Amino acid sequence: MPQWRQGLTKSLHKTRSVPESRYFQLATADAQGLPYCRTVVYRGLTDDNCLVVISDTRTDKCDQLAQQPHAHGCWYFAKTREQYRFSVTAKVLSLDMDTPLVSEHWERLSDAGKKQFLWGEPGTPRNDGSALHVSGDFSAVPQHFCVILLAIHKVDYLNLRGSPQYRELHYTDEQGNWLSQSIIP
Repeated sequence: MPQWRQGLTKSLHKTRSVPESRYFQLATADAQGLPYCRTVVYRGLTDDNCLVVISDTRTDKCDQLAQQPHAHGCWYFAKTREQYRFSVTAKVLSLDMDTPLVSEHWERLSDAGKKQFLWGEPGTPRNDGSALHVSGDFSAVPQHFCVILLAIHKVDYLNLRGSPQYRELHYTDEQGNWLSQSIIP
């Protein structure tokens, strides 16, 4: 297990009582190279070190990742004063692909979470201030529900506790082995 993964596992454990510790920022770029950043919900980490998030294929995020799969994640744990910055390559898994991950993650969602995917197309105008209504059956996985795997290539870890602060860079070599180097914060 890479050293950064051990640290992330500890950070998640230490902050498990803090709901916002499940959220991190994901930055993408559009076709013109303009950056976009949004908060996503951490849904797990695969055995091969991919962060897992879920999304709707109709969002700008999925369009941007289809054009440019390289992205950047930033996760700050306020309780432990630790920051992890991830250089990643994204892969969007949809229902029509031969993978059980999409339906598995759909089943893990609460009914309230599933309903959010049935309110209509993200980013389209809302004609009035009335409550959003579910259109469709949330017992079946909607065609636009997807899982995004973020394959991690580099981790820049910063611990802001203490003086001096502590920083490490974790990266893979040509063979895919994880290497670590302490660096100046």
